[in-house]
Amino acid sequence: MSAVDAVVVTGAGHGFGRAVAQRCAADGTAVLCLSRTDTAAATARAIVDSGGCAESISVDLADLAETQRRLGEWLAASAHRRLAVVCAAATLGSGGGLLDSELDDWARTFQVNLLGNLAVVRALLPRMLENAFGRIVTVAGGGAAYGYPLFSAYALSKVATVRATENLELELRGKGDFLAVCLAPGAMQTRMLAAVRAAGAKVTTTVDMAEPVDFVAQFIQAGSCAFSGRFVHVRDDWRSWMRPASLPAEQWLLRRIEK
Repeated sequence: MSAVDAVVVTGAGHGFGRAVAQRCAADGTAVLCLSRTDTAAATARAIVDSGGCAESISVDLADLAETQRRLGEWLAASAHRRLAVVCAAATLGSGGGLLDSELDDWARTFQVNLLGNLAVVRALLPRMLENAFGRIVTVAGGGAAYGYPLFSAYALSKVATVRATENLELELRGKGDFLAVCLAPGAMQTRMLAAVRAAGAKVTTTVDMAEPVDFVAQFIQAGSCAFSGRFVHVRDDWRSWMRPASLPAEQWLLRRIEK
């Protein structure tokens, strides 16, 4: 086991992020809960009331400088050495495609979904590199795998998240015990899924949130895995690859098909 000291969870105020924070705490890992509102504090209080170890920071990830400053302050006061981060925060934005939405809304969506989460990772990297250890989980989904004109800005931000994860894994390769993955958790019963349905999208298959939460819990504690740097769906046979092995070069990567 990797024996992670602490996991930082963005979007920990509700839904998937909250479930991940609660599971990690139940497994005995200290948790830092992040959200834009005081819902992260509520998650942390619930964890502490249940006997776990948790702290919280309320910060708008769209404010990149403030996000990095607050995380830097937390690190300076923290003795945790072996860190994991789960980037679960996301916004759908106002929706629509390029013809019927405002680019200012696109900018806000990218600022939160992509750059805000990366600001958290960037703030943690010095501590990770100092200790030659880190576990990084980003989150994408159907919007990154196929056309999604109902929420184009969201979809594009998630495509960028996949590539950012692939690049980050390559950047950290050889620098220590680092694993990074972009998880497609499936359609979970969350407020976001309710908003997607309200916008007219048809969702035929849903996923029990316990499955992607279990993926995260196992990944951050894994000593190694074959799919670091890949875009893995919770329905993939990921348990078979939670070990050192070689994957085909094109498997679970965001790329065009080559002959």
